[in-house]
Amino acid sequence: MKKKILLFAFAVISVATLHAQSNVGFSGGIRLGLPVGDFGDSHSFGIGAEIQGEARLASNVTIPFSAGYTHFIGKEFLGARVDGVGLIPILAGVHIYPSPQFFIGGKLGYGVLTGGGDSEGAFNYEPRLGYNGSKVQVALGYNGLTKDGSTLGHIALLTMIKF
Repeated sequence: MKKKILLFAFAVISVATLHAQSNVGFSGGIRLGLPVGDFGDSHSFGIGAEIQGEARLASNVTIPFSAGYTHFIGKEFLGARVDGVGLIPILAGVHIYPSPQFFIGGKLGYGVLTGGGDSEGAFNYEPRLGYNGSKVQVALGYNGLTKDGSTLGHIALLTMIKF
């Protein structure tokens, strides 16, 4: 767990350092998640926070990189109460802007699922589309954490304030 916290801290420091670059924007915001599939059977919804950097490569292409934490509330499942779990995603990817206000893209990386005194990491991916305003970015996507042939997924709505 200490290694994962150190990795998260490194990601936060990297984002803050890159913010000093003129071609990199920085934002932070709230993530709302709705678990789907088997994950939706045992958990009701998630809420969390995320930080994101976005480096401009061309007028219509950026490289977003992000880290955050989302807590999913457990619910009654098969006659027992399921504990909540947390997701720590560390992701990077690409956004393509067909117009200055709208983007489509995705991110890949590593996600850590925490809960019950244990944590486990796996491949994490997030295809998304969104709106990019002058001070706010809103994205809708699907976040999947995949390991050993199974996936825990949620539909995510992310609202970011640009700094």
